[in-house]
Amino acid sequence: MEIDCHTFPSGKSYAYIKTMSDQKVFLRNILFLHNSKNPKQIALVHEFGKRTDKAAWEPPKGQMEWKEFAATGVKRGSKISAKNLEKYQREGVLRELTEEAKILPEEIKSLQRLPYVYKQAWPESRIPNAFFCYQYWKATTTHEVLFEAQKRLNILKEDKDLKAMLPADNSEKDGIKWWSPLDNRSWDDIYGDFSKKMTSLYFKVL
Repeated sequence: MEIDCHTFPSGKSYAYIKTMSDQKVFLRNILFLHNSKNPKQIALVHEFGKRTDKAAWEPPKGQMEWKEFAATGVKRGSKISAKNLEKYQREGVLRELTEEAKILPEEIKSLQRLPYVYKQAWPESRIPNAFFCYQYWKATTTHEVLFEAQKRLNILKEDKDLKAMLPADNSEKDGIKWWSPLDNRSWDDIYGDFSKKMTSLYFKVL
């Protein structure tokens, strides 16, 4: 596979795989973090500053940044094996977990890459033939870890100066909770579009 990146107006450079059909498939991760005592529950994080709980929650997720590849000497346009790519994806999903959910890698167990992805055209990028593709992951943690994560998020929420000092990636979320698909009304909590689609597809194949 050929790997490269595109730098967006925000200054962020995101990694993509170039396919044989000349698609540019931007790499992303989504993590389904289950409650060790109640496996039907997963952790959702809340968009910072939303006044309502409705349509403001989603599983921890995010994009693969090129700096994670460049830091180890990967060159733009170079070839990368599936095994090596998985290593970078694992590092990326753990970064998102720390940034969004304020949960440390050592606070989860049984992180597993799943044989599922969600791919969608990305015309909003204004890049010809662009797609994004989420790699599915799952792991487990405890209620005690979630409680500590919320305390960390509360510090960020209550300290505006601290929030202003942090990179945007570290201050996107202000809440975390357990969520179950068993109550149909609970689906109203999750962002529409692909966040809800990916969560729904996950529980269909679980």
